[in-house]
Amino acid sequence: MEFGEKLMMLTEAIASESVLIHKSALIDGYKELFKLNIMGVGKFIRKAAELGGKKGAITLEDRYNISTKNLSEALDLLAIIAESSRVITFLEYSLDNMEIYIDGSLLVEAVPQNKKPVCDPIAGFFSGFLSELLKSKYNVVETSCKPQGKERCIFKIEKEK
Repeated sequence: MEFGEKLMMLTEAIASESVLIHKSALIDGYKELFKLNIMGVGKFIRKAAELGGKKGAITLEDRYNISTKNLSEALDLLAIIAESSRVITFLEYSLDNMEIYIDGSLLVEAVPQNKKPVCDPIAGFFSGFLSELLKSKYNVVETSCKPQGKERCIFKIEKEK
């Protein structure tokens, strides 16, 4: 099966297997969790999101026989998952800059203004997903966030050695 056919199959699987959670419940929940960041809760949220990303990659491989060793293909898969989940409206990336750009994050809706980036759970998910899928350690860090007054959220992809 061609990679493009697998992407189509993945899109259909997400549509049929996703669970409907009201958008406002996610926004309100994150808004309350974000307040606990000063007590170190953010590290646990990121770790949970990272484990979720790893589980997503494992599910792709085990259930749908979708795997890749190519970063571009992995990011294409990530875009489909992120956009289909409705947590992110739009994801694009630059391999030259090793960056991921997102627009329309639910986390930004929850925390629309902040001095520091607010999308660390998304970065954690990206890290876990890419590390598991590509079988190499990747760390993704948010470097710029819309609540800081920036145009969009930007994440730096770092491959660890």
